[in-house]
Amino acid sequence: MGNKLFYGIIALIIVAFAGIFIYMNSASGDPENLSESGYYPYTDREPEELEGATIDKLDDENYHHNKTYDETQEIIDGGEGEFVYFWSPTCVHCMAATPFLMEAFNETGEEVTQLNILEYEQAWAEYEIEATPTLVYFEDGEEVDRLTGNPGNADDYAEFINAMTGEE
Repeated sequence: MGNKLFYGIIALIIVAFAGIFIYMNSASGDPENLSESGYYPYTDREPEELEGATIDKLDDENYHHNKTYDETQEIIDGGEGEFVYFWSPTCVHCMAATPFLMEAFNETGEEVTQLNILEYEQAWAEYEIEATPTLVYFEDGEEVDRLTGNPGNADDYAEFINAMTGEE
């Protein structure tokens, strides 16, 4: 009788751990569970396809303007003047520059589309990106001008934005 009780408890513990393991794995596959904010712009990718550095940036509000590669192409081809920020979560220069960039966009009232080129590597060749960060202004589907690197302040970004939009 004692052995049956012992084996019954062991079996119950194993079943409990298996249940917890299955629950944890299914929860981590849900995009909304990857970040506290629930922000998940990579709708063309499964969560397990994302790089860890990308997942780490999901709760950073400076990176809440991301689009998929296809969405970015549609925006660029839309004909309106569009700013696209090509960045990578593994780029230390991007991590330093993005707060300045977002401050400039908040000051100017313009909008920006962010494209994470760690996840969408085809952008390197398609848009001839030589380094990150790179901010490109497009009109009628064509590149007008670009600013590559970290200018080190929001004012230089704002100056570029205003030069592209004709604002002062």
